[in-house]
Amino acid sequence: MRAISKGAIALCVALPACLGCSAGTTVTLGGLAPRPYHFGPAQLVPELASASHTDNPTLTGDLLEIYFTTDRESGNGDVWFATRDSATQPFGAPAPVSAVDGASFETSSAISADGLTLWFGSDRGGGAGGVDVWVTQRASRADAWSTPVNIVALNSAADDIPRPPGQHALVMPMASTRPADANPSGAYQTYLAARPAQGAPFAAPVPIPELDSPEGSTVDGCLTDDGLTLFFSATPAGDAGAGDADLFVAWRRAPGEPFSFKQPLDDLNTPGDERDPWLTPDGKTLYFTSDRNGVLSIYTAPVLPR
Repeated sequence: MRAISKGAIALCVALPACLGCSAGTTVTLGGLAPRPYHFGPAQLVPELASASHTDNPTLTGDLLEIYFTTDRESGNGDVWFATRDSATQPFGAPAPVSAVDGASFETSSAISADGLTLWFGSDRGGGAGGVDVWVTQRASRADAWSTPVNIVALNSAADDIPRPPGQHALVMPMASTRPADANPSGAYQTYLAARPAQGAPFAAPVPIPELDSPEGSTVDGCLTDDGLTLFFSATPAGDAGAGDADLFVAWRRAPGEPFSFKQPLDDLNTPGDERDPWLTPDGKTLYFTSDRNGVLSIYTAPVLPR
């Protein structure tokens, strides 16, 4: 779902590295700007590829399970997953998440670091309108997923889609096209929804105005565990849903402050569509989606030393 930007987003250069989307401790940037990110060559994850679109990759913290969305069987959006025995091995054959998939449209699967909570977007009945954020849980990885529940506090009459929580699993960088009656372009913008503890309900989402792209989309947020770094994708103004998204990263000096520094990930962006960034907990690998081979597929790229 969505798209994001070829735009001119200012690049500030200087200091500390930040940790992956699910590990680390809170640090403060102080007066210095962060060092820019650079990446090695992007590589297709071939065992997950299909002639149909495959996107929205997120992984458990141990990197042994990957969840993604695809229309390879139903022709509609569905949530699939794949597992492996080691983070250095290929994934096994992917399969649908039967407890989630149905006749409705599913998108933006977002797995928790422990693999016991799965958020996703769906236009199924019983929601607030459009695509809503739903959640399913399980007691262990060997157990079945529960019946999905609508997360009322995160949803609106517009389209709302989740991402895995960052900032010690307390803040979800979700995206929304709200307000539905004043957003004719259907552009997504990123919001932060916080909760006081893991397992507690999320409060109402709060916008990030400094990252808004007027009439374009800002979406697919991946917030690091220290809450200071946000990877996302964005589309140019007037291109809210047409594709041609680019990958970006933004930093802030402390949780709760505005994101002051932004950088396009030009090592990975192409004239096509790049989206859905997800950084591994060790900060060494970025998973993302690209249509550089003609169809949306999942890629990885190594993070180069900063």
